[in-house]
Amino acid sequence: MTTARELIGRPAIYSAYLTPVLFIGGTIIAGLASPGYDPVRQTISELAAGDAPTRVFMTIIFVLTALSHLVTVGFARGIGVPGRIVYLLGALASLAVAAFPLPSVAGTSAKHNTAATIGFVLLAAWPILGMRLRSDLPWLVRPLGSILGTVVLTAGCLWFLVVWTSHSVPYVGLVERFAADAESIWPAVVVTALFLRARQIGMKP
Repeated sequence: MTTARELIGRPAIYSAYLTPVLFIGGTIIAGLASPGYDPVRQTISELAAGDAPTRVFMTIIFVLTALSHLVTVGFARGIGVPGRIVYLLGALASLAVAAFPLPSVAGTSAKHNTAATIGFVLLAAWPILGMRLRSDLPWLVRPLGSILGTVVLTAGCLWFLVVWTSHSVPYVGLVERFAADAESIWPAVVVTALFLRARQIGMKP
């Protein structure tokens, strides 16, 4: 029989909810603080570019978001180990995005693009790799929920990568936000399911 401790630790509850608040809230604030910035047409990375007025703020948001992911993966024990490892690597890739910013708003960086691509792919793949087959676990970590999570996140990821590599698409920023915001929210959805199951079992503070 699964115990509450095997499912989740309380730090994961706080970090999973903090992640989308930091990331989504941070990108909105940075966008509003950047004169002339167009969130539909421009990418999130441009907010942390070398010559962007919000470079320091957005870099801090990237780092805090990645650290929040790391806390979640460390304490969301109900997720299968392969999925947690991939989630961990995705969080580290997010740190690399902060470490290798774009040189300028209009510039490009192979290191940054590689880190961003790896991060997007890994943060979309972890749900299916974290699949558990035990019937006493929440459905979101069992086959149906795990597959659903990865299908939704992968669809957003692929959509963004397609428009990102097509310079003629004028709404790359909008697509990126859809994909990135979904990847920041899904851990909270899974953690909520684990927490509710833990409460049924008898989770102690």
